[in-house]
Amino acid sequence: MSEVTRERPARSKPPQGFWVIWSTVAIDQIVFAMVLPVLPFIARRYGAGPLQVTALVSVFALAQFLLSPFIGALSDKVGRKPVLIVSLFGSALGSLILGVAGTLPLLFLGRAVDGMSGTALVSAQTAITDMVAPRERARYLGLMGSAFAVGFIVGPGLSGLLSLVNPRLPFFIAAGLAAVNGFVAIARLPETRTAAERHGVTGAPGAEDRNPAGAFRHARVVTPAAWFYIGVLALGLLAFATVEGGTFTLLANDRLGLTQSSVAFVYVLIGIVLAVVQVSLVGPVNARLRTRGTVVAALLVNACGFTLIAAAGQVWMLLLGVCCNAVGQGLLRPTCTAAVSNAVPPQHRGAAIGTQTSAQGLVRIVGPLQAGALYGGIGPSAPFAVGAGIAMATAGLAAAAGGRFDDQVMPPAHGPEPAPQAA
Repeated sequence: MSEVTRERPARSKPPQGFWVIWSTVAIDQIVFAMVLPVLPFIARRYGAGPLQVTALVSVFALAQFLLSPFIGALSDKVGRKPVLIVSLFGSALGSLILGVAGTLPLLFLGRAVDGMSGTALVSAQTAITDMVAPRERARYLGLMGSAFAVGFIVGPGLSGLLSLVNPRLPFFIAAGLAAVNGFVAIARLPETRTAAERHGVTGAPGAEDRNPAGAFRHARVVTPAAWFYIGVLALGLLAFATVEGGTFTLLANDRLGLTQSSVAFVYVLIGIVLAVVQVSLVGPVNARLRTRGTVVAALLVNACGFTLIAAAGQVWMLLLGVCCNAVGQGLLRPTCTAAVSNAVPPQHRGAAIGTQTSAQGLVRIVGPLQAGALYGGIGPSAPFAVGAGIAMATAGLAAAAGGRFDDQVMPPAHGPEPAPQAA
């Protein structure tokens, strides 16, 4: 056995119940991703324009943004399991409303219910942090991230196949999967918060916990380096809203004639590329280019992707563009999150990540709306041309100003973290 092997720390086995929570989140993400390719087509049947189509994405993000802090505080009081189960059945109800909706207002209602129920991830993530020691949390939250990749690959694939049978069938299957997921959670999901911990939380969640911008109250402990990369990621997501927000689906249909099923399989391609990048490229690219170089490269690749989509006159250009976008986003998000985490003292990491999450929530509300307004007001290429401009400008900002933060976002700048005390 080599010296390297002897010195490598042994990895703990996943705690009991981890894979139950993982599978619950994976199925929840499958349900979420099944709806994405279908929704713009259904909305257009009821006279929705580009701005209304993208508003269906924004209303989901808005409902999630408003409710997530309250759900997190409520799960401290009543436990993770009941809150997660209610969220899963709420998701089933939202998908069912979308399936039976015969008017545009009902589609908005279904998306709002689905968004309020999309807080299942909040309970799942807090359950994981309950189950493992602090030094293991990053690893297991990273493993939880693979559930997103599974959902984004399987969900659109199922949606594409089901759409060949009936355009509304994906909504009903999504509702059924979410309901089954809820019943399985009742039977198998462990409660990770002890009775003593729950009883130690007195009263209902306070006004501070119900405040959707509550995470920003910790802004004073976020360092300039962390704020810099929070801002860079927010701008990158603002540009990417053209793909996530529905205008990509509209362009693929309007300009190239892609059907509902064809668009769904394009989303499968995006999920596969994202998974490959996050598993295979993030670590090596960061090791070679460091944080600033990786962020700049990711944004430039994004800019190329947006430019290709804006100019796409053939399907291959569209596919190459979305692959570039997937590569760029696959590199940008984990790199910026790691930079934010490394740029603050260990005791303030939760506050910094919470601030970043709140910033992302705001962008996911505003981003799709601006993309829809550009699509309807100027033309199909406009959101992607603007996205390319935002990505290029942000890359220039990161290249010019990121150097002053390079030594702050790398772990050696802070010195070794204190070793955990023996029990």
